[in-house]
Amino acid sequence: MKAVIVECKLPKLPSRMDEVSEMVETLGYEIITKIVQKRGSIHRAYCIGKGKLHELKNTIKERKGNLVVFCNTLSSAQAFKIKKELGNDVEVIDRNLLILELFKNRALSSEAKLQIKLAKLKYTYSWGREYLKLKGIIDEQVGWSGPGHYPFIDYEKAAKRRISRIKKKLEKIRVKKGALRKRRHELGYPIVALAGYTQSGKTTFFNRLTSETKSVGLGPFTTLSTFARKINDFNFILIDSIGFIEDMHPIILDAFDATLKEIANADLILLFIDASDEFETLTRKINTSDQILRRIGASSKMIICINKIDLVTKEKLEEIEKIVKRKFLGVKTVFISAKTGENIDQLLKLIMENLSEEFKALVYVH
Repeated sequence: MKAVIVECKLPKLPSRMDEVSEMVETLGYEIITKIVQKRGSIHRAYCIGKGKLHELKNTIKERKGNLVVFCNTLSSAQAFKIKKELGNDVEVIDRNLLILELFKNRALSSEAKLQIKLAKLKYTYSWGREYLKLKGIIDEQVGWSGPGHYPFIDYEKAAKRRISRIKKKLEKIRVKKGALRKRRHELGYPIVALAGYTQSGKTTFFNRLTSETKSVGLGPFTTLSTFARKINDFNFILIDSIGFIEDMHPIILDAFDATLKEIANADLILLFIDASDEFETLTRKINTSDQILRRIGASSKMIICINKIDLVTKEKLEEIEKIVKRKFLGVKTVFISAKTGENIDQLLKLIMENLSEEFKALVYVH
């Protein structure tokens, strides 16, 4: 696929261009150009202005592009008005659908695959209606009460049936997971969950403690499904799960409810922060992580793991610690490198100290 990435850049809002570009490249698509338009507000019909849309259309035609990815969230009406202008041979998606495409590409477990299907069905529900409406207006009048009346009803019924079936399958998985979680507690194994922004180093840490070889460094969302392993020397269960991302659509978050609940239900949360990020980016990621943890009802004890210290200076780490302490008052922090192993022993000691009282008698302490 030859992709053009488009962004309507609004004042005071961060650009998503670099983030979206990385996801597009991770999927293996060729980026032929990037188009940014600075505006005071989103164009009601096309997201970008008509002049910029004309430029986009010419670029697609000249360079034979077949995919347009908007960094902004598109309404169903906007998506199909843009598609109508660019032609049926050009696929138009927004950042949310790009995230779901990346999820689909990475999904391994049946649960993750079902969650992605559910999110895409719910997110594109209105897109399907708009498509049928457009077909009715452009091609022919169908149905007895205006454009696409019968297709609307058939589409809604079919979509609702599929959504219902997927929800039932996911509920069965959640019941099994709940029983497994209860069994772990009955056996005296506390649960420690890894949380944090995507690519903050959680899976590298998980691999180090468990001697696993889970894939790392493959771009955003390398981990989609929950992985749980017993850490034998310490007798706790370590859980690795999906990374967070800024401004993730509520429908996507809802679809990954079961996965995120593994974090919320843990006895201890290790929140990973990438020390190599620029200060502005780091602050936004910290705020996003805090918002998602609050949204899923995570009230467990927490340790802040400032990771990748092998890539930054001591002075920068001191500034990061100030930012973290302002956001998470009273929460213990530890500076580590999951890659080199630096200060991992110190983190393990903190983990043991913070596990709830009911488990302390059951775990082995060095």
